[in-house]
Amino acid sequence: MKSNASFEILIVDDERFNIEVVVGFLEMEGYKLAYATNGKDALSAAFAKSFDLILLDINMPGIDGFEVCRRLKKEPSTQDVPVIFLSALSDIATVTQAFSVGAVDYLSKPFNGLELIARVRTQIDLRRYILELKEKQNRLAHLASTDQMTGLANKLRFMSVAKKSCEASKQTPSRLTLAYIRLDRLQHINTVYGYKAGDKAMIKVAKVLQAALKPNEIAARLFGSEFVVLMSGVSLEAGAHRMQAVLQDIRGLQSGDVMLSASIGLVEYQVEEGYETFILRAEKMVEEARCTGGNVVMCKISKF
Repeated sequence: MKSNASFEILIVDDERFNIEVVVGFLEMEGYKLAYATNGKDALSAAFAKSFDLILLDINMPGIDGFEVCRRLKKEPSTQDVPVIFLSALSDIATVTQAFSVGAVDYLSKPFNGLELIARVRTQIDLRRYILELKEKQNRLAHLASTDQMTGLANKLRFMSVAKKSCEASKQTPSRLTLAYIRLDRLQHINTVYGYKAGDKAMIKVAKVLQAALKPNEIAARLFGSEFVVLMSGVSLEAGAHRMQAVLQDIRGLQSGDVMLSASIGLVEYQVEEGYETFILRAEKMVEEARCTGGNVVMCKISKF
């Protein structure tokens, strides 16, 4: 659980004495505290860094608290930051307007320190819960899209990326090359040295593929010893040369007394085909590579 020191609160008031009073109550709670003395500086601070809560005065020279809150709620980066108004005004019209512009709470001055602490604590606890929930959701999403053995993308994630990449290539024509990789002699490794040795071999291959990636490219393990690398903005010929370097790195790996090798087939996306056909052509190309005895990069340009 995140401690209070992980949360930062922005205090906005044109009277420094009021800021000092709030700081006096909240610093004992361990929060990080920042302050601004007018609406313009408050907006600059809020847009420049991420705050977990904003305590906002209403009557300030220049931009008042209502307008500050409106602008914060219009910006995607700040619209979810909770705002508590601290104001000497307590009439129902003002309080109603405060909530209408997006405030989560309202406290009238002079306020009780314990009440201020309690209301701030409520919002920070809610913020803490939301952040922890998002972290858990991100971890679950990562697990759902990652091959647990190798750390590469799994088949589900790859298929999603491949489909989107093919659709993007149709909208904005660009080169898209797919390499389909099968580890040679995995069954021999499993039989002679055991499945753990086979798993280690695939992990070594995955590290080679991961190291070969450029930004916006993806490597995935589909199943067994079958891997794919999707290269955006890369021609078939350029992809073939890159995969030749990958194959050389794989040839430098060893499992037991077996030097590793792989069969690699490459195809370039054609705008008239669907992404399933694109993947199927790559799979057929790697089958051709295996039929020659493996340990080779194959595409329609040439056999490397």
